[in-house]
Amino acid sequence: MKLPKNFGGQGFGGMLKQAQDAMARAQQLEEELAQERIAIDKGPVKAIFDGTGMLLGLKIDQSVVDPEDIEALEDLIVSAVRDGFTTATDARQAKVQSIMPNIPGLG
Repeated sequence: MKLPKNFGGQGFGGMLKQAQDAMARAQQLEEELAQERIAIDKGPVKAIFDGTGMLLGLKIDQSVVDPEDIEALEDLIVSAVRDGFTTATDARQAKVQSIMPNIPGLG
């Protein structure tokens, strides 16, 4: 069996150690992300997310609560939730990429 290019002298044990380190870091990262706060401000609609993308809070200014125009309020809420989730997901992905082991032949 031919080993991947740049496999190096670490062999399988080195790759296993890298994977174990990455798993430990991933667990720590999940805990860090849960403590992170991401504020989204859409003017009269404000939302708070954690780093995992979980919506933690939503504030709506009463000035946009118009029974005759519920669609505008719905659009603001959807926009705030979408932006918060996208921001959290992008940040999470960047952090996950930074902890992934550099294993030759994978990725």
